[in-house]
Amino acid sequence: MISEKTMSDYFDDLLNGAEAPQEEKKIKTDKKDQEPQTSAETGKKETPQSVPAKKIEKTRESKGDDTAKKTASRRTAFALAAVIVLIPATVLISYFAGDSKYYIASVIIMFLAMLPFFVNYENRTPQARELVTLAVMTAIAIAARLIFMWLPFFTPMAGFIVMTAVGFGAQAGFMSGALAIIVSNIVFRQGPWTPWQMFCYALIGLIAGLLAKRGMISAEKPLRSAIFTFIITFVLSGLILDTCTVFLSMNYMYEGTVLAVYAAGVPVNAANAGGSAAAVLLLIKPIMEKVDRIKTKYGL
Repeated sequence: MISEKTMSDYFDDLLNGAEAPQEEKKIKTDKKDQEPQTSAETGKKETPQSVPAKKIEKTRESKGDDTAKKTASRRTAFALAAVIVLIPATVLISYFAGDSKYYIASVIIMFLAMLPFFVNYENRTPQARELVTLAVMTAIAIAARLIFMWLPFFTPMAGFIVMTAVGFGAQAGFMSGALAIIVSNIVFRQGPWTPWQMFCYALIGLIAGLLAKRGMISAEKPLRSAIFTFIITFVLSGLILDTCTVFLSMNYMYEGTVLAVYAAGVPVNAANAGGSAAAVLLLIKPIMEKVDRIKTKYGL
């Protein structure tokens, strides 16, 4: 039992605002620790035990996202490697199969060029606005070739393919290069050279995208970007398109005639590369500003 003196003292302490006994204070403190806390993110009350669990869950989610990104990057790289092997094989098969098979080869190359781009979307939903933007950039490249068709060998199309690769990545540049050729050749005439051209310009877009990823081609350095565009276009045009001329125009290959073909292709390739480099030098900065604005506005 509690004595009267003790009871009286107890009520006096309550009325006078004195501190509660130490044991009761401890109990209140423990209860306060067990009270749920409000989360700033969700607005819901969380017990102290749920906070570590939530941190663990977030850590697992971030690790899962990193693993998914690495897996997607590996799939894209594998698709690009496979395409780089399959497209030359398709070109050679179309050559040995005869001129009548170049339409089939062109369609196969077109689908192969789009393969890495769509493999990249396996773990995320493709956005229509991104596809539309890429289609517009490809259409600009086609228009650039058509506008300058009156000027022999001066074709700035590769420059716009390079800018597409800078803005959207190597796989987008690869696809844009292949599609720009097959569509523009509706005007310039399809032929057994079409698969060779598709592979050449797709490779230009791929290499430009890889260089842009390393910062070697960028809107901040127009002159350097133009120089790299000239080198890429000149070298690949000489290696692939002049080789196409050798295969398609000669029944018997002699060292002298082959070298003559490559030598005759130097001014043609230089004019082509010069037009593309000029387009990059003059337009890469304003076009990339518009592309960055679109990507920021629509979250691309």
